[in-house]
Amino acid sequence: MKKGFITFFILPVLFLVSCVTFNHKDPYPNMEIVTYGDSRGYAFPSENSNKLIINLEGSGWNSVLGLYNGKKWTETHHGAQLLQVLNDTYTFLIPEKFKRQPGNNYENDMDDRERYTAENLIACYTELINGYLNEHDFSSIILIGISEGAILLPSVYRNIDEKHKSNVKALVSCSGGGLSLYEDYEILVKREGPKKWQEWVNMYRFYLEEYKPGKEEYPDSFDEIINGVTFRWWNSVKDIRPFDHYKDIEIPVVFFHGYSDYNIPVESVAYIADNIKDKQFYYKIYKWAHQPEKYSDIIEFRNDIAAWILHIDK
Repeated sequence: MKKGFITFFILPVLFLVSCVTFNHKDPYPNMEIVTYGDSRGYAFPSENSNKLIINLEGSGWNSVLGLYNGKKWTETHHGAQLLQVLNDTYTFLIPEKFKRQPGNNYENDMDDRERYTAENLIACYTELINGYLNEHDFSSIILIGISEGAILLPSVYRNIDEKHKSNVKALVSCSGGGLSLYEDYEILVKREGPKKWQEWVNMYRFYLEEYKPGKEEYPDSFDEIINGVTFRWWNSVKDIRPFDHYKDIEIPVVFFHGYSDYNIPVESVAYIADNIKDKQFYYKIYKWAHQPEKYSDIIEFRNDIAAWILHIDK
């Protein structure tokens, strides 16, 4: 495996929870809502540079910013963390899923469920990003993808207009892996884990059986949820294989991943490291699961992302 500024290493299994690393009243200061066509997002300008970070968040029914109850933010996502360590140096652009409103939940919105597919997300993100880049001049651009955002990351990168793509200096993939979700689940059903893990194994076995190769009809419901997503979402994302895109990507890419990730196994990242050589690919494997949630792990994670970006984009 290729070694570099951040190296590939293995740490023990650990999973902890916390949510005290953001300003509950104002986690997104100086936010501007931007709209291009049918797509919207949030810009956070930096007065100190003309560099840009585009942050693609993970899956879920909430706004990509999190949840706001009218008085305070009860939940935020990775953007609120990264803004704290990088907004002085980079303008941020966080694409929203479709036309969701900041801080709202869309679990019971049937129109949102119907449109929530990988193809629609890629089209939505592409429209917003290219529209924003056409109106702004940045000397360098960094793309970050988290979980679902990391799965879509190389596809979104490929869709950036050629006149802007040369300014994309690096990609950051967090908890996304390189294999398809179907391949990931084939690995996960064989893994031993904590007692609660058996429930996940049963769910993954259901997916593998329901979508096994050669089966002609798949459920396409968007009003039934399996593990917080719809069948329609799963149909659209199950065969996306980031590895197939990374083979042709020549800019630096860093992969951050949890060793005990029960959503996307660490083997999915190791597959990239073992099969793509002689590129500027870097890896760091943490002790936690799909995402950091203990206070110290969140701080370490966001600082590592910032350090790598500032190192690679001097």
